Amino acid sequence: MGFSPPPWRALPRLLEHVCPSRILMRGAVNGRVISGMDMEKDPAVIMGDAASWRAAGVWRCDLTRALSSCTVYRRLRQGTGCGHMRLYTSGRGLSISDTSWSRTRRPWNVMFFGTDEFALASLKILNKSRHSSQPQEPVVGRLEVVSLPSILKKGFPVTKYASDEGIPFHEWPDIGPCNEFDVGVVASFGRLLSEDLILKFPYGILNVHPSLLPRWRGPAPLIHTILNGEKKTGVTIMQIRPKRFDVGPIVMQETFPVPPKCTSKELETVMSKQGAEMLISVLKDLPERLRNATEQPKDGATFAPKINVAMSCIKWAEQTPEQIIHLERAIGFMMPLQTLWMGAPIKLLDFVEVSETLITSDFPRIPGSIQYLNAPQIMIVCCKDGWVGVRAVKLRKMLSAKDFYNGYLHHWFVKKSEIPLEECRFYTLHLPPKTKTPKKSLSVRNTGC
Repeated sequence: MGFSPPPWRALPRLLEHVCPSRILMRGAVNGRVISGMDMEKDPAVIMGDAASWRAAGVWRCDLTRALSSCTVYRRLRQGTGCGHMRLYTSGRGLSISDTSWSRTRRPWNVMFFGTDEFALASLKILNKSRHSSQPQEPVVGRLEVVSLPSILKKGFPVTKYASDEGIPFHEWPDIGPCNEFDVGVVASFGRLLSEDLILKFPYGILNVHPSLLPRWRGPAPLIHTILNGEKKTGVTIMQIRPKRFDVGPIVMQETFPVPPKCTSKELETVMSKQGAEMLISVLKDLPERLRNATEQPKDGATFAPKINVAMSCIKWAEQTPEQIIHLERAIGFMMPLQTLWMGAPIKLLDFVEVSETLITSDFPRIPGSIQYLNAPQIMIVCCKDGWVGVRAVKLRKMLSAKDFYNGYLHHWFVKKSEIPLEECRFYTLHLPPKTKTPKKSLSVRNTGC
């Protein structure tokens, strides 16, 4: 149920049928956090006019003024059981979601939104939690899945698993009968969810995000964690908010070390399992977890944008050996790093660190210069502040470093081709900007249940 301003005079009448002991409000007012506004402590707040509404929490403030001061979306209330209402404010006024039918205890009916291998770990544990072998009741009751259309013949991992397990599946923007579910769960979905959709779930929508929010908000947190050589990372279970990614309150957060020499794909496997376990922990005590959710810090926010093919082009004069190796570990599973050789693109594979003891004084120090080391059978390339090793390349076909040296760098070849040795080096490949083709927009605001 929703209406436009001014809603203040109508609100007391709308709240008359709600049990006062079941009304809780949470939110931020003029920079101060309001918590524990239990109407049972001050029943008059639902009977009088707007001017008489008072918060019965730590601070006593005029709720009318508090609500009217919200010029951006702000969730002020999270119901936690039968007879609950949820209040939201936005630029278009106040929205009220009646959740009087919702369950107060598990098992929860869950609608899952996801696509890839990271999301699959959470879906698997949700499916497993539908059938408890323990004396206590299961965590999940009804379970259905929403995923995106895929150009792949076999579809997304989440789609295939749902089909194999007989879990009802919906293809976005079809979101199924979401008004019959208690809570939504999002993991690696890649679409903004509208306010209208979020309000259909009595307990909102949870997001399993593989970073220590507010660090690495956005679609590629694991890749940017490896790209920046970070030593620790984590998983955050947060509540979804509309219009922006990864800005909602934190329900649960845990820190984990990044394994040495780990790729982003390997880190995804580790974090997906940790995130799945944390999700079940939250669902086991969902109302209490939501009541204790905390807003994200304003400091320390960073963005993890999507990866593009231009990132795979090595900048020999600008990137250090460490940065190049981190780059391969971060995006190598998606696209090989590439450079320019004799005017043609060439892909470099299997990077290794190079010991300074292998570098002699007669090696040229021009960025992109190439030397072959016979003992370890690696090709080393000069870059900013050092050298990086390469074990294989792809130039029309796959070649080991030794084969590439024998075919293109050996002295007899250089003399025969009359190319000076110092010119036999790699250059930075500059790709033209990708032209965006207009796509038909799939608006989540037009989706319904």
